[in-house]
Amino acid sequence: MTRGRVLVVGTTPDYIELIEGRYSGRALFLTDARVRRNAGVERPPEEVEVTADLSNSKEALSSLRRHLTTHGMELSGITCFDDESLALAASLAAKLALPYHSEASIKTSRSKFHSKRAWLRSGVPCPRVLTAREPEDLEAVIDRLGFPLVLKPLTGSGSELVFWCKNRGEARKAFRIITRRLAEHPDERMYHLGHYQGQGIDPRQDVVAEEGLTGPEFSCDFILENGRVKIVRVAGKILAPELGTGTTHLYYVPANGDTGISQRDLEKQLFEAADAMELTSGLFMADFIVHRGRASFLELSPRPSGDCLPWLIRASGGLDMLCLALDLAEGSSPVLPPVESFRFLAAVRILARQTGVIERIDVSRIAGDPGVVDITLYREPGHKVALPPGDYFSRVLGHIIFSPSNPDDLAEEGDRLEKLLRVEMAS
Repeated sequence: MTRGRVLVVGTTPDYIELIEGRYSGRALFLTDARVRRNAGVERPPEEVEVTADLSNSKEALSSLRRHLTTHGMELSGITCFDDESLALAASLAAKLALPYHSEASIKTSRSKFHSKRAWLRSGVPCPRVLTAREPEDLEAVIDRLGFPLVLKPLTGSGSELVFWCKNRGEARKAFRIITRRLAEHPDERMYHLGHYQGQGIDPRQDVVAEEGLTGPEFSCDFILENGRVKIVRVAGKILAPELGTGTTHLYYVPANGDTGISQRDLEKQLFEAADAMELTSGLFMADFIVHRGRASFLELSPRPSGDCLPWLIRASGGLDMLCLALDLAEGSSPVLPPVESFRFLAAVRILARQTGVIERIDVSRIAGDPGVVDITLYREPGHKVALPPGDYFSRVLGHIIFSPSNPDDLAEEGDRLEKLLRVEMAS
């Protein structure tokens, strides 16, 4: 029998390549068959990956069990990096007797409505929230919540189909866009009705309306273990509302001192937010706005932060979040680097501003900048770029990690570096 592996449920080929390259033999990947077919990159060795239709939990479990038997493998734990796969991870963990979050707690955390209702019941600061399915519902919501108002999908990810509305006209337009796009959205696992059947709510039809709060926004990774919270890091966000509500253009770490909240108070708030959703242990990410001196939570999910943050945290503090997730899945209690050991770094996301097919990407002018620490491109020539609201992800071309020359001008410095990239596109 071979050494046990951590089951990584539903992640993407780039993460598979990273984990297998750095920690070969530690993980077994359960990948959606459509994601693998469309990956355009070489598959890992056969024993490393199981492919199945991950929208069908029975098929996924059957394929996994067959693979374990064929290759004489045991599982030492389970983890997940992607929102749309969290519910499947919880279902598989229950059937395989692996420690993980309950299916009920995952459903609560995945819902932008149910999570905030759970927080409001427990006195955890967050925006007030309602849902709307029909135009007349929206009018009633506006009357109750007023403006500014944020409209978003029930179970979406990132800034996809998120709109900041200042008046009825903007809210009505946003509502039409969201409902139309949800009805035709191709991602069945991100907007899956089955998880909420019997609760009178439908991710394909119901729109979440949140009170629009203002204040500096942060992202946080933390570990919850034995009833105690250990903060891994806090990252500051610089948003680019002109590119879409909730679109983060730049992250910086460490930002623990910029929140204005003491470490002890933030740990207490993070524990209360996780406890309200009955999430008990593991690695988590949280997005929050500092509003009236406290963290007002926007999202809390039982997975590490994504986007460019794993690269930024590794460059800043030498901590590999992917390895941390594997360690925790196996029951280890890793020693975290102290926040004072983190180097102050920022990462600007490279976002395409026009549609078309990429013919050439040249990073030479960026690479020559003395402050640049790392450049990572996610796309290659031949990649087709679309823009929101039709597509929120194809425009993300990569990121640049840099050591700021002036911490007070992060946005300006990030813009300058991004503009050094040469991208040639055909319409």
